[in-house]
Amino acid sequence: MSDTNLNLYKIFCIVAESKNYKEASEKLYLTESTISSHIKNLEKKLDLILFYRERDGLVLTKAGKELYDTMHDKIKDLEFAESAIIQNYDISKAKITIGCPSHLSISYLAKCITKARKDYPNLKIDIIGAASYSGLIQLLQKHVVDFVIMDIIPSEAKNEIKIKPLKKIENVFISKEKIEIKDIKELEDYKYILNYENSSSTKELFNLLNDYNVKIKADIQADITEMRIEEVKQGQGIGYVMKEAVESDIINKDVYEVELPINLPEIQINLVYIEKYLTKIDNIFIKKYLKD
Repeated sequence: MSDTNLNLYKIFCIVAESKNYKEASEKLYLTESTISSHIKNLEKKLDLILFYRERDGLVLTKAGKELYDTMHDKIKDLEFAESAIIQNYDISKAKITIGCPSHLSISYLAKCITKARKDYPNLKIDIIGAASYSGLIQLLQKHVVDFVIMDIIPSEAKNEIKIKPLKKIENVFISKEKIEIKDIKELEDYKYILNYENSSSTKELFNLLNDYNVKIKADIQADITEMRIEEVKQGQGIGYVMKEAVESDIINKDVYEVELPINLPEIQINLVYIEKYLTKIDNIFIKKYLKD
């Protein structure tokens, strides 16, 4: 196919993902009429109908879905190859896209980025979250992100996906005033600000306390770390958070770590990646700034 226009297929993939010309035009910096014309040209070239319209936007036909499944990874591979070769010869044009849930972005990744940008001030970094850990793995598989930082590994992380343990982070109880717990049963006398009961961190905490026949419950539930910290500062109870997220607050005595006779569960932070899609700057960032 000597007359193959790869740009047409790239436009087609963006439209398929956007599901409308307006959003696609913003991503491609083309007018909607230009994009529509390109799609019509591609349909004419292939003698296929690739989209049909529904109330919610453009939907792929069966032929369109087959074409997207075939072309998407190929387009991403080409984009990766282009980006990698440019970065190998000019590190000032480097960019890293990292998938990371918000609680790890704040408590762990932000510090790594600060160190990296001191050495590479022109380094561009995008942080992308997702509604779920499975969603982050999908972004990795689609090459939307270069690698992922996560504490929970979903079942979708298989085949060519590799996992490297990076660091363990302590969880702590924090309070507005100093509290020293000598008998673990004393924990039942306080109010708590916890993540939701179905979260892995809360489940692990409850399992540990069950071993000591201690039962606590959340008076306030929040899946956002900063919210739990703020509620503690407002005197609403004892919060359960990652220690690295509150180190500066503890140093400044805005909150206090609750003294306990037991150790609380730790969080294992992992690097999740597909080796062949790591660029030169990805490897530098991983080896130098994501400390074990």
